[in-house]
Amino acid sequence: MSYRFLCRPALGEAFVAHDMDELDVMIESGQLVWLDATTDDPAELDLLGERFGFDPGAIEDILDVEQLPKFDDFQDHVFVVMHGLTTVDERVDTREIDCFIAENLLVTVHATPVVGLDWLWQQVQRHPHLSSGSSDELFGHLAEVVGRRYFEIANELETRIDRLTEAALAADPLVLGEVQLLRREEATVRRMLRPQLLVMRDLRNRNRSVIGPEGARLLGDAYDVHFQVVESLQATRGLLADTLDTYRGASADIQARATTLLAIYSALLLPLTLITGWYGMNVARLPAADRPHAWWIVTLVMIAIFLVSFGVFVRIGLIRLPRPRPGAITSGLASAARAPVKPFTMLRKPVASGGRFVAGGVKKATTIGRRNSDAN
Repeated sequence: MSYRFLCRPALGEAFVAHDMDELDVMIESGQLVWLDATTDDPAELDLLGERFGFDPGAIEDILDVEQLPKFDDFQDHVFVVMHGLTTVDERVDTREIDCFIAENLLVTVHATPVVGLDWLWQQVQRHPHLSSGSSDELFGHLAEVVGRRYFEIANELETRIDRLTEAALAADPLVLGEVQLLRREEATVRRMLRPQLLVMRDLRNRNRSVIGPEGARLLGDAYDVHFQVVESLQATRGLLADTLDTYRGASADIQARATTLLAIYSALLLPLTLITGWYGMNVARLPAADRPHAWWIVTLVMIAIFLVSFGVFVRIGLIRLPRPRPGAITSGLASAARAPVKPFTMLRKPVASGGRFVAGGVKKATTIGRRNSDAN
């Protein structure tokens, strides 16, 4: 288990990291605090809830093995369950992020590190405009970053489907396993993103005690991001189905060609079979029957005919030898989930009045994470 917290010294300034011993002092001073806890210990979570007066039911929800995205409004604080992108071995998975939003306080709890959260943790210490609002606005930034992480999965799915289409046209038998793998990965992400989209919609549309107009607007941005990802995943489901149909059609075409060719081949061999049967009769004075090497010569000729026929069938694609295909999909989308967080542009500009944003201020775009070098 580990705890860390950031505090904003004054309005318009960036967050600053402090030791945990200073937490009570910073909270009593009324400054904006972001406390992040990496733990799943029930005793620790109970102490955390008692310390800040969080609802016991929300603490119980954190202890659930896997809680779907949801939110509860407890008047003086709002409890939100989100899921961020992560990996398990070589498979895509999601990790629960439990958030408590109160006046001048944002508390995030998760069992293991989350890439998107860690990235925003660094960015709010570099860019003052990200810490210019209240705790609900800070949560709005977090919700948007968590949603944008799923874009990597959607983009990687589209790239792999493009490669699969070419393989499906060639009736590559590996396509079946690759399509099922991508379907499983897409379903894992979609299962959490759909309810999370509804959570963002309800949070932005309803009046909440600790979520103001600016926070609701930022949650609207997060909703738009989640909506685009969900729409993209729905499109990829259709593309995967189309790819599977393409493979089946190409396989059926090859089978039809094979049936036709084998029928022709049988017709060509029919006279030879008749002649072989004629000369196979037990009669005297068969041609070359009295020569010592005749049997070996006939056998070698038959083997040569078999090998030539086999080679022709392989060449025209009626027989497929197992061989690796360049660019074959042998793993899930874990590489996309591990990718660094990409910078993204927010079309808002900070102004001198309290350091807040002006909505629609497009004269000067503010880019999160592109300044001050790396994004992760």
